[in-house]
Amino acid sequence: MSPKSKRELAREHLETAREDLEGGREKDVINALFYAAEAAAVALAEAHGVETKQRHGLKADAVTELHKKRVLATDYGPTLRELNQARKDVWYEGEDPDLDEPLADVLDEIEQLVEEAEKTQ
Repeated sequence: MSPKSKRELAREHLETAREDLEGGREKDVINALFYAAEAAAVALAEAHGVETKQRHGLKADAVTELHKKRVLATDYGPTLRELNQARKDVWYEGEDPDLDEPLADVLDEIEQLVEEAEKTQ
């Protein structure tokens, strides 16, 4: 069986995040949103020849670069960085998530990124 595409993984993680949000599982929402965003970022980066080398920071840099190149209308880099930090705070430090906006709004933003990735071949 061949591995799923990053676009497919991004959508699956996004749907998991939606279910977690509806179920009130805030820590799980953050994880799923982070992985949805990263998978979408990799799909877009690969489609446009931008290197990510499987590093979190480079994935955020990649979507910022794609925004600067006008491939993406929105710079999702700050959101990826924020989700990565929230993920670390929650899972490594046991802290409450500290996001700039409500999780439902972050989910909507990441859904836009996933939709952009789904347009790629």
